[in-house]
This record gives sequence, C-alpha cells and structure tokens, in this order.
Amino acid sequence: MRHYTIVIAPEGKSGSKLYEVSYRLVFALKFAALVILLLSGYVFADYIQMRSLRTVYLEALQEERMMKGEARILMTSLDEVKASLRKVREYSGKLMAIANLQAGSLVKNAGVAANQNGSASGSNSAAGIQIPAFKSSIPDNVSFDRLIFKPVFARLDSITFSSQNGVYEIQQVISRLSRQTTLLASIPSLAPLDGWITSAFGKRTSPFTGEPAIHKGLDVAAPTGTPIFAPADGVVLFAGQRTGFGNYILIAHGTGITTGYGHNAHNLVSAGQVLHRGDQVATVGQSGRATGPHLHYEVILNGRTVDPAKFILNIDQLGVSAH
Repeated sequence: MRHYTIVIAPEGKSGSKLYEVSYRLVFALKFAALVILLLSGYVFADYIQMRSLRTVYLEALQEERMMKGEARILMTSLDEVKASLRKVREYSGKLMAIANLQAGSLVKNAGVAANQNGSASGSNSAAGIQIPAFKSSIPDNVSFDRLIFKPVFARLDSITFSSQNGVYEIQQVISRLSRQTTLLASIPSLAPLDGWITSAFGKRTSPFTGEPAIHKGLDVAAPTGTPIFAPADGVVLFAGQRTGFGNYILIAHGTGITTGYGHNAHNLVSAGQVLHRGDQVATVGQSGRATGPHLHYEVILNGRTVDPAKFILNIDQLGVSAH
C-alpha cells in the first residue's frame, strides 16, 4: 500500500523518529480541509448576505414604525375632522330649528317681529360656543415632505379648514340672531336642568304597556330635588296637577312657543308669574305616572309638540342613558 513517511529529527540530538501515513489518510485530510474551506467560505458569504438582509429588515422595520406612527396621527386627525364636521351639522340643525333658515323665519311662523336693535344677553351670546381649532399632531422633528400619507394629511387640513370656516360662519349667524333680544329670549335654547336623557322625543316602547307609542317630550333623569330652570323668558300659564304628569307647569314664551314640565316634586311658581331665563320653576320628582325621578319636558310650537332637543344649544351637556 502506498504511504508517506514522515521523519522527525530533533536538532542536535540523535534518535530520529519515523512515521508512516497512508496515502488514503493524507487524501482524506486534504479532502476534509477542502470541505472545511468551502464551508467556511459559504458561511462567510451567508453571513455577509445576512448582514445585508438585516440592514434591509431594519430599514423596513423603521419604515413600518413610521407608517404606524403616521397612521395613528392620521386617525387622530380624522377624529378631529369628524368632530369639527359634527359640530357644523349640530349648529346647522339648531340654526334651522331656531331661525328656520330653509323654510322661512321662525318670527314669521310665530307672528312676532324681532327687535333688531336689541342687545344680546350674556347667556345667549354665541361667543360662548367654541369649536376647538384643528391642531396638527405631526411632531416638530418629523418632516412633512417625507410623510408617506402626505396627500391625505393635506386633504384633511383642507377639509378641516373648510369645516372650521363653516363653524365660524354659523357662529356669526348665531351672533346676529342673539342681537334680536326679543326673539331669542323667548326661545327655549337652554337645557332646563342637569341630568341625562332617558327617553327622546318620538316613537318608543311604552314603559307601562310595552306597546309602541309616541313620546311627545324629552325625559331627563336626575336625582329627586334637582332644580329645574326656565329655559327662556315667559309667563306661567298653569301650575298644578295634570293627569298622568303629576305636578305640572306650563310656560308661555310669547312667540307661539310654550314649554311644559311634568312629574315635578314641587312647583315653585304660580299662574301669571313673569319669568326670566334661568329662574328656578320646580324640582325634579316622580309625581304622577312615572317610573323614577325625572323631568318630562315638552316644547309646543303653535299648538304642535316638537322635539325639544332641536332648540337646546347646550344639549351636549346632557348625558344619554345606556338603557
């Protein structure tokens, strides 16, 4: 068998040593060294490629984080736009209810002329109605030009600016209306108490019969004894007992509008009494046919019951029951 002889001769000493290594073993060692070298090269190349992929991955991860951040900012901006547009719709609806801008003047319907030279009372001033200005949520250290959703943000800014202009114009109209003291003072534009709405105006299921019924008022729940205030200037037409409503008050406001207050614990006014907006007229109770302490509040326009919520400018101060 072919073999290699390895001679080891120590320097300056005798006694050389001979080692015989077979050819096959040498070949196997060479082959193993070549395989190790190839594997090392492959591992090194793979490491270089992995480093490159890691860089790409980190860049993609950073971009994903930026997109998530922009998406959160975008959702915040959308919420602000929705809130602004919702305010525009709310104020538009109240203007149509108060001034009847689409179908003619409320003054004409009620047959009463407004005082154009009157000054507005403090509780009616539109200056108290504030719409939060749109504030961009984009951090100062983020370049707007590099944002992925830049066109969307730009469009949102445009929509928000337009909606704020609409709110401003509506506020100006409300301000002009507020100068018509005689008209506005007779409109029940404030909530008569602090509480939460348990039953709105319109169709509902009767809590007593379980059958469909028309609810001709607004039920506002509050603890017994909660003060009830006049939402507008007027004169008390009736204060006494009314079937189903217990202690009941009816106030005339002089422009074809009357308001009713039912289920009171105590009536604090009497027929013929002159009232001003904000005067206390009663306290919350559950007299008459009631399932709990609340105010049944009605608005009658020219003899027809209408939704009181359409008149209340501060309706958002009233909570809404979850039931």
